[in-house]
Amino acid sequence: MLNIVTGKVNDASAVLIRGVQGISGPGRVGKALQLDKSFNGEDLFISERIWIEDGQKVEKISTSPRIGIDYAGEPWISKPWRFWM
Repeated sequence: MLNIVTGKVNDASAVLIRGVQGISGPGRVGKALQLDKSFNGEDLFISERIWIEDGQKVEKISTSPRIGIDYAGEPWISKPWRFWM
């Protein structure tokens, strides 16, 4: 699983990468990138093992409500928290 925390400690701000081109599912993404528990807490600003690079400009980002979270109730099940290119 590739989960990038973007906020401060105790701030629920993160991005879960659930798929990349040709691979779907967070477990498969982590396996394809050869991630293991040793990456937990890795600082992407100083790491020499994993980092984020600039990519091509994205022309359109689509959104929809997340799937399978009916248990959360409204307004959470209707929020457009699912993104893809």
